[in-house]
Amino acid sequence: MAESDLAPRHAAPAADGSTGSEDGFALSDVSGAADRPPEERGRLDLKTRALAHLAEHAASEVPGTVRSGSAVRRSLGRAYPHASASLDAGRASLDLDVAVAWPAPVADVARRTRDHVLERARTLSGIDVRRVDVTVHVVSASEVEETTESRRVL
Repeated sequence: MAESDLAPRHAAPAADGSTGSEDGFALSDVSGAADRPPEERGRLDLKTRALAHLAEHAASEVPGTVRSGSAVRRSLGRAYPHASASLDAGRASLDLDVAVAWPAPVADVARRTRDHVLERARTLSGIDVRRVDVTVHVVSASEVEETTESRRVL
């Protein structure tokens, strides 16, 4: 959302004294917006790539999935986890590729990944995610990207 999208348009004061616009944005929405119901807070335009990125992050939270692929493969979209999203009439579907290191309970990891990504994508995006198709790729230990367990995100 561009900064200009947040700027209020000139309009007459509403009954509550706030200055609103045709699209429902009002200066009073800026403070205390979290206390208001979602339908009163405005709207969020989420692009498909952002939703896919959210799904990739959620998939990496599932125990049993691993990050796999070099930086070059990752930049080409050929590393795991990798997701693509499609939006149609406010409903989304996700295609997700994840990696597991052999030996692994592949069916269990796929089920847990689908359920977790579906719940996180719905919660964080506010979009009606209807389906998450998960494809599991089994990789050798040498293909697993090293991660640091003590890594913190601030």
